Amino acid sequence: MSAPTAAMPWTVAYRPLRARGLLAQVAVLVVAEVALFDSYRGHESSFHWATHFLVGLSVAALTNALWLALKGAPARFELLSILGWHLVAMFPDLLFGAGMPHDDWMDVFLGHISAHALPGGAYSWLVIALALSGLYAAFLSRWLVARHAEAAAGLAPGIGIGGASLVRPQADPRTVSLSHTRYGPDGDPDVLLLHGLGASRAVWTDVAAGLEERGFSVLVPDLLGFGGSRASGTRFSLSDHVAASGALLDRYGGRARVVAGHSFGCAVAVALTAARPDAGRALVLVSPPVFRDGADARSRLGERGWLARRVLAGSPVASVACNAMCLLRRPAASLLARIERGLPERVARDAVQHTWPSYRDALIALLDDNPLPEAIERPRLPTTVVVGDRDPETPAEDVLTWPHEHVEVVLVESDHLLPLRHADAIEAAIAKRLL
Repeated sequence: MSAPTAAMPWTVAYRPLRARGLLAQVAVLVVAEVALFDSYRGHESSFHWATHFLVGLSVAALTNALWLALKGAPARFELLSILGWHLVAMFPDLLFGAGMPHDDWMDVFLGHISAHALPGGAYSWLVIALALSGLYAAFLSRWLVARHAEAAAGLAPGIGIGGASLVRPQADPRTVSLSHTRYGPDGDPDVLLLHGLGASRAVWTDVAAGLEERGFSVLVPDLLGFGGSRASGTRFSLSDHVAASGALLDRYGGRARVVAGHSFGCAVAVALTAARPDAGRALVLVSPPVFRDGADARSRLGERGWLARRVLAGSPVASVACNAMCLLRRPAASLLARIERGLPERVARDAVQHTWPSYRDALIALLDDNPLPEAIERPRLPTTVVVGDRDPETPAEDVLTWPHEHVEVVLVESDHLLPLRHADAIEAAIAKRLL
């Protein structure tokens, strides 16, 4: 497996948990809270300090847990957040000291007025604060155990992995095969089909079924971090995808007659056959993301939507948004299936079946390590490229204007989703390379 990407080195992600930093936060917190308690004593209302401190402690536990869930790494200054929320909760008391009387609207400061109405008062808040803090401590402990288990297995600890994978170690792709489906007769596969970014093997269902009817054996995996392979791996460079795809091929004889890819899967297909010349005898590239330069790549990849643009801009909002979808994967999948009426339900649902690192690293690979331009210009294997004439993400012109004397180009009236719109055309292109 490759080293962790620069986007979120795991050593940086663990920095908030370093003992020296935590001890410094404890010192600041204790000194500040002693000062705040003393300020209440002057008004003979120190019991207010306890209530608002415990409210702040409760909110800090909740927000730290939410940050860990959405960001996939602990928040900085976790202990100082207790002081911060305490100051928010007690802010009306500071206003009172300046001459402003209490009023019901001050409940906007973490229920400043209503907090005292809780039956049991500060004792009830003590139970709530201890319970929430304990739950967060258990959550953080499970997260740490999962990350250390990955490190012990020789994997880079997964940072920014959402959903259940937050508290479970990712599977090692060197020992656990990619999730996959076999079509057709047993034996060495005739065809290996590799899906694109934000998709799964479901996108190939019609193509694979058609090839099966022709008597061909077809192998269709979910790439690392996508679909059924969502819990495999911790980092997802192009070489990682190649290694995992090659390991799957080894289970079935080590080679395929044709390796085909769609979109990002084209890059994996080309890199696989370059790293392992015996992996395939021909290539079929469907909607390949061929870019002239980095600026062109950013522009084209940005066509994938808001999330892709945020990833390319290096915005931290991207990881939060993607991990939020991971945590709400089931309702998000149902919602997407309702919104994307033009897609088969299985495909729409699988559009959220990936992890944040797998999505991010695939985009980065197309920017920094894209083998497709050379594969189109100087193909190592007999190559067919299938492109749609109305594809805004990977325009046909990117291939049609490229030097490709040794590449067969098939132009189809379609958008980017050729495996869904025109499975017959892709099936025919692959079958032609098999004859």
